[in-house]
Amino acid sequence: MSRWETGALERCSVARLERWAAVLNAHVVIDIRVDGERPLTDARHAALQDWLVGTLRTAGWLVEAEPSFNVYGDRGRIDVLAYHPALHILLVVEIKTRIEDAQELLGRLDVKKRVAPGMARDRGWQVDAVVPAIFILDGSTARRRIAMHQALFASFPLRARRAMAWLRRPHSHTPAGILAFVTLAARPSEKRPV
Repeated sequence: MSRWETGALERCSVARLERWAAVLNAHVVIDIRVDGERPLTDARHAALQDWLVGTLRTAGWLVEAEPSFNVYGDRGRIDVLAYHPALHILLVVEIKTRIEDAQELLGRLDVKKRVAPGMARDRGWQVDAVVPAIFILDGSTARRRIAMHQALFASFPLRARRAMAWLRRPHSHTPAGILAFVTLAARPSEKRPV
């Protein structure tokens, strides 16, 4: 077992690993990735991010892509951090090309929502409201996973075209959260929420 813990798994079967994990009240996860899958995912993520940053800037938001944070052990990056100077609204966006773990997604977004006002203060932005948002690459699997967890995503009531209308012309009625699926078309101008 000590050899397994150091990564010497040449003579270890999956069945043995599963028995060992069960004793520890754990489970075995085997992750096989196809070459080229990650670059494609990153390209899709970047395309969604680029579209959203451009859309928000055109609507008068101050926007930063991928700002990092390290606050009391919470560390990471926010996909898009946007501030509306007239309404003092801070938008904290998570962009997903696929939904793998709804709880992980919501937990990470909650951390980002909590640390974002401090990041805004560092930039001289006065914040009256923070709006978490999730933009997801549209697809049947993503829609099914969101539908399976309706209660978890109920705190994101502003959806699809209504969400984009608010982002383009925000007003003082600040939504609790935004969730939108976005299609990727051949030309960047054709990306749209659905």
